[in-house]
Amino acid sequence: MKSPELILDRFCGRETYPIKSATWNLYTDDELQMSNLCLSVDAGPGKILHEDTKSLNAEPSWEVNIVEKNLPLSALAAGAVFRVPEGYDEARGGHVTNFYYCEHEGSDQNIVEILAIDGERLLVRLQGETVDVNFYDGSKPATKVSVETWFVREQRTTRSMQ
Repeated sequence: MKSPELILDRFCGRETYPIKSATWNLYTDDELQMSNLCLSVDAGPGKILHEDTKSLNAEPSWEVNIVEKNLPLSALAAGAVFRVPEGYDEARGGHVTNFYYCEHEGSDQNIVEILAIDGERLLVRLQGETVDVNFYDGSKPATKVSVETWFVREQRTTRSMQ
């Protein structure tokens, strides 16, 4: 089986970064009085890079939070799909996504698909888009971000930004 990768489909082509860790946690955010499903991915140095990013030595990370009034553990079933259209949602406490490359940016058009469950592990396909990782001025098309891997439940995985 191929090692899981964080994939960036940029204006100039695809870049890939090996996954170092993928964790999830479902908990109650006491301040918001809402459920929060936090998915967090940390990647290592890129395997396939373009000339403009080689010298950056980036190890990207990506976090997506599904914040709902009541999200029971039973909702995390194979076939479940969650959408986070905007990286910032005031009704859900502010920043609900965090994509880090060289700077913190949100990700939009996020789709979280639970493909399978094995105990406290979730096989998740995560997709979204963010500003280009080397052109933060909006002069390039949005970068598509994706990962498909097993996420392990970790109680310390909680929302990093609000």
